[in-house]
Amino acid sequence: MLILTTERLALLALDRELAALQAGSRTAFFNAIAVTHEAIWPPAPFEPGAFEWAARHLAHDPEGQGWYGWALLANEGERAPPRIVGIAALIGRPDDDGDVELAFGLLPEFRGRGYGGETIRALAAWGFANGAKRVIAYLDAEDAHAARTLARNGFADIGERPYPGVARWALSAGA
Repeated sequence: MLILTTERLALLALDRELAALQAGSRTAFFNAIAVTHEAIWPPAPFEPGAFEWAARHLAHDPEGQGWYGWALLANEGERAPPRIVGIAALIGRPDDDGDVELAFGLLPEFRGRGYGGETIRALAAWGFANGAKRVIAYLDAEDAHAARTLARNGFADIGERPYPGVARWALSAGA
């Protein structure tokens, strides 16, 4: 089992079995990782199709744990079970240029509390340690909060607009 830890989070990399559970049954997935069941799931920008994508890719790349999805878990005290505060993904293995895309979503009650920054730092470091040369994030060009979070964590807007209203931010290894 691959787990990254930050100050307040445990990032659990999905393996083939967990990805299949996540794609098939929210209840079974929450039970398998022993977290409180969340009424709102999945958090934006993720949709159920992303879970199916992760399950398909891990079925074909069983050694790809870490490249297709992560559950973000926070401990809210010793008397409460862990909470799943969001999900994240490095969208597949790095491409031929060494680029890998990062996406994450937090449940509404956990936004603005620093969990996004912890997630970004942990997954970028893991990606670089595992062969990525650059981590790319796409966001709504008007999303000032996400832009500030990325900037605080070393990312820079590279000035490319791959789609109308979408900004492309990047962090290079060693930056």
